[in-house]
This record gives sequence, structure tokens and C-alpha cells, in this order.
Amino acid sequence: MDPPNTELMSALATLLEAGKYSDLTILCGDKRYAVHRAIICSRSGFFDGACSSPFREAETGIIDLSEDDPEAVEHMVHYFYHLDYLTRTKSRRTSIGSSPSHSRPTSPTTRRSRKLNLAFVEDPLLATAAAHAHNRVAPTIPPTPPTENGHFDFSAKAPPPDSAIQLEDDPFEFPSIPDQEPRTEQPYLVTHAKVYAIAEKYGIYGLKSLARRKFASQAALHWSSSEFAEAMGDVYETTVDRDRGLRDIVVQSFRAHPELARKKDVEAVVKETPSLAWELFKVGWGMPIVS
Repeated sequence: MDPPNTELMSALATLLEAGKYSDLTILCGDKRYAVHRAIICSRSGFFDGACSSPFREAETGIIDLSEDDPEAVEHMVHYFYHLDYLTRTKSRRTSIGSSPSHSRPTSPTTRRSRKLNLAFVEDPLLATAAAHAHNRVAPTIPPTPPTENGHFDFSAKAPPPDSAIQLEDDPFEFPSIPDQEPRTEQPYLVTHAKVYAIAEKYGIYGLKSLARRKFASQAALHWSSSEFAEAMGDVYETTVDRDRGLRDIVVQSFRAHPELARKKDVEAVVKETPSLAWELFKVGWGMPIVS
């Protein structure tokens, strides 16, 4: 990373660690995050509205997110200042009056960071425009007809060039994130799904794009792990039908690895998740998932 870029990122990290010049507090359970409106509100329509409207949050300078998942909130705040999450760089004083975070960082070997070009860092306006464009044109999973013996072969066709899972075509390039993260003992698939959901909820489209990239990379490596079944359940419970970002990755995992259908933990989640079961049924019968 170039010295000017390093200086900027270090300064942002220090603002979060020290809480200096903070003019906004995010609460989540027993944790208090001393943040800055200029940094938070310029990246999220929700926070911008909360701080600029005649609501209690604008007057008190406190936003309570205790109803959200604490881990997801912590990663969201970390992203605002580090443009990443689950990284080795860990804030020493992220929260005020609380114990240090216990999120598990990835191993030093899991990151092969390239030089960060700030020209590619998330622009909130472009991110919002890209998100609206994606919602207007929803990708469609091509049909997969049954075989002659009547069974469904999810691997019959190669994954389509779907923009929702073609990570190299992502409008937001994160040079510090490798195209495919190396295998780690902990896949963090559930964590990535939670971060994706909270990013969608609060309109942080750069974080949403980053969470999808991380989820796709780890799903490709850890599709056979016990966490994959739990993660795919979370994906379908925390996203709407038209949001194909993570759902298409789950469906394509079944296409690439038909043996998933024979796993007991996967079977249990499919039975308990009607929307997932219905989509797999439609794929098997050659019906489009999204019209």
C-alpha cells in the first residue's frame, strides 16, 4: 500500500480505536461504539436518515441496534473504518466500557493483500445505483431437466454467467481481497450471511458486495462442511426472493455438488426452509426461479 493510502487507512482505524472526535454512539447490547457521523452517514441511507431527521436518535446522538446480531453489528462498524471485516487488524478499543471483541480473525496466511487503490473504494452513490440496477434485472437460473430415469441431475449444466455470482464482474473491486480466499479451518459462512443481511438492512452496498464475495469464496471451498447447511438456511431466512446475491450461490453449490442432497444436515435444513425447497424443486423440473 502506498504511504498516503496507508496514512489515510491508519487514521481511520485510529478514529475508531480512540473514539476521538466521535459525535455518534451505536449501541448493541452491552457494547457501545463511538463512531463519527461523517463516516457512517455518508455510507448508509439508514444512518443518514436517523441523524438528519427529527427523531430521538438525532437529538441524543445514540442509535440502538440491540435487536440486531451483535457479531454482525461489530463487523459492520469495523468495515466503516477498515473497508473489510474478519481481518487481522483488530481494533483495541472498538467499544466503550466493554470487553474487547472476541471475533476470530483469519490466519495471516488467508490474506494475500495487494496494493489498495482508493480509486476503487466504495462510492455510496455508485453503490446505491448499482444496487437498484441489480434489483431491476433479476438473474434467472436456467432450467435443469430430469434425466431419463426421472432423477434430477443438478450438475447437468455448468453454472451460467450470472452477474450475481460472477465475482470478477463485481462493480466494486476490493484489491485487498483475493479472488479466492485460501482454505481456512473456520469458513465463517454463517458470519458472511449475517453481514450480508445487515448490510442490506441498512443500505451499505459496498459491505453487501464484500460479504457476497467472501461467502462465494468460502462456499466454493467449504461446501462439504457442517456449517454450509446452517448458512444456507440463514441465507433464505434473511433475504427476500428477489435478492439473488447469496441464494444463487447456494443453488449453484447444489449444481456443482449433487452429493449435497444426500447429506442429512442439508436434508434437515431443506425440509425446514420452504423457499429453498421450492427453488430446488423448480430447478429440478426446469422451471425458472425468477421470472
